[in-house]
Amino acid sequence: MSTTKSTPPSEEWGMTPSICKLPLELISYIIVLSLPETTRIDQRLKALNSTRMVSRMWRNVVDSTPSLWNVVSDLVPFHVNSTSIQRSGGCPLDVYITNRTFQSRLAKEQNPIDVLELASREIKRWSKVSLWLPSSNACSTYLTSPAPVLRDLHITSGSWGDYTTPVALFGGIAPRLEALEVDRVPIDWSSSFVHGLRELELHDMIDEQISAQQVLDILASAPMLKRISICKSFLDHHPQTLRIGPPIVQLPNMNIINFEDIEIRAVEVILSSIRAPNCRSLTILRWEDDEIDPSDFSERALGHFTDFLRRTLSINKKSFIHSSDESMQWESSQWPTGPDSLDFVLDLRCGAPVTSVGWATGVIGLGAQEMEHNLELCLAHERLDEGDLTAYRSFSRSRSVTKLVLSDDHTLTGPILELLGTWQEPKDGGDPLPGFPSLRVLTLTTSEGWTLDDLEVSISRRFGERCDSTNSKISDLNIIIQASWFNDYHPGSGPELIQLQRLRAAKGVESLTRNLYKNQSGMLAVVYEIDAEL
Repeated sequence: MSTTKSTPPSEEWGMTPSICKLPLELISYIIVLSLPETTRIDQRLKALNSTRMVSRMWRNVVDSTPSLWNVVSDLVPFHVNSTSIQRSGGCPLDVYITNRTFQSRLAKEQNPIDVLELASREIKRWSKVSLWLPSSNACSTYLTSPAPVLRDLHITSGSWGDYTTPVALFGGIAPRLEALEVDRVPIDWSSSFVHGLRELELHDMIDEQISAQQVLDILASAPMLKRISICKSFLDHHPQTLRIGPPIVQLPNMNIINFEDIEIRAVEVILSSIRAPNCRSLTILRWEDDEIDPSDFSERALGHFTDFLRRTLSINKKSFIHSSDESMQWESSQWPTGPDSLDFVLDLRCGAPVTSVGWATGVIGLGAQEMEHNLELCLAHERLDEGDLTAYRSFSRSRSVTKLVLSDDHTLTGPILELLGTWQEPKDGGDPLPGFPSLRVLTLTTSEGWTLDDLEVSISRRFGERCDSTNSKISDLNIIIQASWFNDYHPGSGPELIQLQRLRAAKGVESLTRNLYKNQSGMLAVVYEIDAEL
């Protein structure tokens, strides 16, 4: 095995490349720009080592440029981290200690506490830090000294059971901290570093680690907060004991609010107690709680977001509603997204369409107050009472619904088809119009709850009574008949072919399409039309 020290190629050839004649500061800047933009620290260091091999001058430049050595990670050998800390001088230090389960073999073999202990000696230089900690002792042992230049912190506990004692991170001194992401770690939320936060994200927190009242205290003490996200967390052991009332927390800088899988009672308390006039994104997803009045939730928690919701509909020009017996999902978004985009995603488990649909009708408005846009409405109900049908009758006056999807059911399709052929007086006066007057696409799922006769009658009443004054107000329909997975009965198969052809040629029908999961016995493979051109 040769022990000869390697020599840079440029020196072997006896040449001095022109680039090496540049000032050292400029060479250092070029090297910084040449490194790959990657989150994999090991790949970045490999590229850095290759750069060191260009020439002795370049090696000296690399070794003496602190900003090239400002990263500590368990993805590289321990001695490399020691060297990085030494060469980084006094520049800000980024620290990444990953979840070893999903990272490299080297990361799995290293003890993260050893890397943390090494990095914590320079905690005063920490800038951007992501830590996965295996035990609760690590916080109180290594994260108690001040971090004066820390800007971004993501801290995760690998344990679910032993993080119950709040930790005063950095002794409460991290004056430049702007972004904080916490997974399963109890924080002393009275610490002064909370005041400067711009972003706060919490995951998998339990009620011993944070409560809804603590969230409100954080919001009240962090006026610069722009984004809050709380996911998969249990904020209160007895949420029914929470009280809604003053004082209201004003959040003029808040842009993004995201709540997923947390108690709706806690969501109600938080949203009812804040005002975010510049909100650009609101998400409430997947919650279940039978202890609340859904109509009160819509009024208290979402009432002051009505202007935001209407503004979002006005800008995006589209939204989607899926309504079922238990919930209503309503969303509106833009693609591609941008810094000025508006969006909302709401999962309202109201237990009755009369509440959720009635609230959505109030937000969109009817008549002259309607925020007209392209609304796709998907209905999937197994039961409806008269109150629910009344809510849909009122909603059917909306001029925004352009696509209506009726899912597999035995109760809903018949009444909705009747609404499509029922003419009503508009809220703002004028000529009568049928239900959902702007409807262009109607998708029906086959079931025993309706027949082609029902559809034919609805079409006849919807378009047969149309006069010249309403001709431009009602769009022709594109009808799609979708086969059900759960029912062998398919309206439109076999002997109903003539009726399908009659529907297809009916006034007001632009097209009629049938989608079957399998060919029906006795179906014609091809239907020829005499007037059609081949």
